[in-house]
Amino acid sequence: MRVLAVMRPWSFWPTDAVRSLVALWHRPFHDVRIIVEQQGELHYFSITRGFQRALVRSLMVVSSIAVATLISLTALAIHLHLQKSRLEQSHHDIFLALLGSADGAGGMDRDDVQAEMLSLAQTIRERDMEIRRYVDTATADIQAQNSSLQARLESSGLTEKAIKVIHGSSPIGGFAPSRDQEIAPLLQKEFAEHSAANRELRDVLSALPTQLPLRDHTLTSSFGIRKHPIHGVPRLHAGVDLISEASDNVYPAKAGKVMLARPYNEYGNTVIISHGRGVETLYAHLAAIKVREGQDVDLDTLIGLVGNTGSSTGKHLHFEVSVGGYPVDPLKVINTAQYVQQAKK
Repeated sequence: MRVLAVMRPWSFWPTDAVRSLVALWHRPFHDVRIIVEQQGELHYFSITRGFQRALVRSLMVVSSIAVATLISLTALAIHLHLQKSRLEQSHHDIFLALLGSADGAGGMDRDDVQAEMLSLAQTIRERDMEIRRYVDTATADIQAQNSSLQARLESSGLTEKAIKVIHGSSPIGGFAPSRDQEIAPLLQKEFAEHSAANRELRDVLSALPTQLPLRDHTLTSSFGIRKHPIHGVPRLHAGVDLISEASDNVYPAKAGKVMLARPYNEYGNTVIISHGRGVETLYAHLAAIKVREGQDVDLDTLIGLVGNTGSSTGKHLHFEVSVGGYPVDPLKVINTAQYVQQAKK
C-alpha cells in the first residue's frame, strides 16, 4: 500500500494561508496579449501586468474585508445569543422562585398564582417604560438649560481661568459610594453627566454679584482700556464709574465679609468685600466708610457714601469685580447673575 498524501496538522494551515496570500500579493505578473479571430479578422487585446496586479490585489482586499466582517458579525451574533439565553434563564429562575414562594397562598391554585405573576410583571414593565420616558424628557430639559446657561456664562466675560478659580474654591465632600449608584442605573450616563454639568454651571453663576452698589445711578465710564484722567496714559480701567442720582448710599453687590475698609492707594477710601469662591468686589473714592474689616454684610448693609477721595476728578463711585484676582466687567457679570436669579423664580 502506498501513501499518496499526508494531511498537515490544522495548526499549520493559517501559516500556509498567510504565506500563500503574501506570495500572491508579490507575484510577478507579465503583459498578456489575447488574439481573437472573428470572420477571418484578428483582434488583439492587451492586458498589462499593472492592471493584473491591481485587479488581484483589489480582489484580495475586498475578500479580506468581507471575511473579517463575516467573522465579526458571527461573533456578535453568538454573543447576543448567549446574552439572550442568560437573560431568559434568569427571568425563568426568578419566575419559578416567585411561583414557589406563592405555593402556600391560601385560596389560590398554581394557575391563579401564575396569572397574577404575569400581570405583576406586565405592570412592572409599564412602570419601567414610564420612568424611562420621564428620564429621557428630564435629560433633554437639563441639556437645553445647560446650553442656555453656557451661553450666558460666555457672555459674562469670565475667562476660563476665572471659572476654574470658582470651581476649585468650593469645599465639597460626602459623595455616595459607587455601590449606591448601581441602585438607579437609569439615572446614570447622559442624565448624570448633564445634571453634573448643570450643577457646575449654576455654582459658577450663583457665585457672581447680583446687583450694582447704587440704587439710582448713571454710568460715566465702562470697563476696559482708556486714558487715565489725571496721568493721561492708556491704562486698564478695571471697573465702572457710577454717579449717584438720588442717594449717595453704597451697598454690597452680594453678601460677604469685609476684607478692607480704609484708604487704599489712589482709590482713596475703599471697601473690599470677599464673597467666597474667589469673588471680590471693590468700592472706591468713598466720602465715608460705614463698615469695619471682618464684618459680615448683606445686600442691605450700608458700607459707605459716594465721594471724591483718592485719585479722582469728581464725585463718583468706582466699582470693581474680580475673580481670583483677575478683573472682570461688572456690568456683564451682574447681568448674567440677575438672569440666573430670574430663571430660578
